Amino acid sequence: MSHPVPLSKNRNFRLLWSANALSTLGSQAAFIALPLLVLSLTGSVTDFGLVLFVESVVSVAAGLPAGIVVDRVDRRKVMLVCDGLRALISAVFVVAMVTDRVSLTLIIAAGTLTGISSSPFGPAASAMLRSVVPPGQLVSAYAINQARNSAIVLAGPLIGAALYGVSPTLPFLVDAVSYLASAACVLGLRPPERPSPAADRADAPFPRWRSDLTTGLRFIRASPFLRYTLVNGTLMNFALSAVVVVLIAVHSGAGSTPMSTGLLVAVSGAGNLLGAALAPRLNQLLSPRRLVLAVSWSTAVLVPAMAADDAIWWTLLLIGGASVATPAANIALSAAAAHTIPHHLQGRVQSTGALLPAVVSPLGPVVAGLLTDRLSAPTALLLFGGALLVLACFSTVSRGLHLIPDLRRPTAEEPSGSATDDRVPQQVP
Repeated sequence: MSHPVPLSKNRNFRLLWSANALSTLGSQAAFIALPLLVLSLTGSVTDFGLVLFVESVVSVAAGLPAGIVVDRVDRRKVMLVCDGLRALISAVFVVAMVTDRVSLTLIIAAGTLTGISSSPFGPAASAMLRSVVPPGQLVSAYAINQARNSAIVLAGPLIGAALYGVSPTLPFLVDAVSYLASAACVLGLRPPERPSPAADRADAPFPRWRSDLTTGLRFIRASPFLRYTLVNGTLMNFALSAVVVVLIAVHSGAGSTPMSTGLLVAVSGAGNLLGAALAPRLNQLLSPRRLVLAVSWSTAVLVPAMAADDAIWWTLLLIGGASVATPAANIALSAAAAHTIPHHLQGRVQSTGALLPAVVSPLGPVVAGLLTDRLSAPTALLLFGGALLVLACFSTVSRGLHLIPDLRRPTAEEPSGSATDDRVPQQVP
């Protein structure tokens, strides 16, 4: 029996990883420079909020159509087109900055077009990952990707702010160049020969676009495991994003120093990075169900414990513990979900699965602000801890979590979906 090529020597994986790293780093650098640009241009925080709101709406609205595109067109070509369009948009924006023609309207237009052209890239890259990485290495691959993202979230804003200090144009120029570098990596991809998404359907025609928008939803509804994954991701992201806002509010008030807030963000990011590094080992030691339950119950205990004391050392200890724990469960669920979804449905199912968290998660900080203002920070932490406790209890009895595939087993089979009926998922034992 031949052993799979290690990820460190898997050329396709390294190129795919590099493409994502380069484009994400450029985007993070530009993202931190954007509020500085808007504030220097208009002096209005409201205008910056408007820019973020429009970009969020566009990303959510474009998600489902993007999934259809990913499943109907060669995914490598989709990624190349996305990178090319984003590089062009960024280049035009840089030219406008150099010629002093930037306006709020142009910023919103550029953000809208970038959001539309970025939407297919993530699902296409995720589907491509499953094509170039065997099932037994999916957990390690997702862990490496999670570590990459955590490192970029830490370093990207610092790089962007430093570049903006040299010249306001530089972060956006770096963003444009990062998309070109990403495209060069995608050009080098040589995924294994396998049927295209369209070929997977044999002679069956694709549904009409309007009905195809719900294909991913029908597949998720028919899969108890994917339904559980959707609920878990939505509630966990909602609660944890809210908890971060409450903690920042507590440690940025009277008697606190700016360093306290910086430490919170730094410890959280470093915890995610460490958690991603530990995830492959944890996924080998524990079954995916036990790992998800361990993380669910630990966060349900750690979050309400934050209400016991507002000392910065106590908060850092608990937020660090939660940040280290959560990546392992996220990686286990993501790898299992990618393995469960058939090749020709990857784009539509993953786009649909990302839609609800994308809509609900931003509400966490809003609810956190309301609870903190009208009640108190400790009460808000207890309420969000209660929500996580409900999720832990639900996870314990969930049939969907019982059905999570264990990718440690070498006999894990490649799932296949019906070419003529996209409604019924193939469950993996």
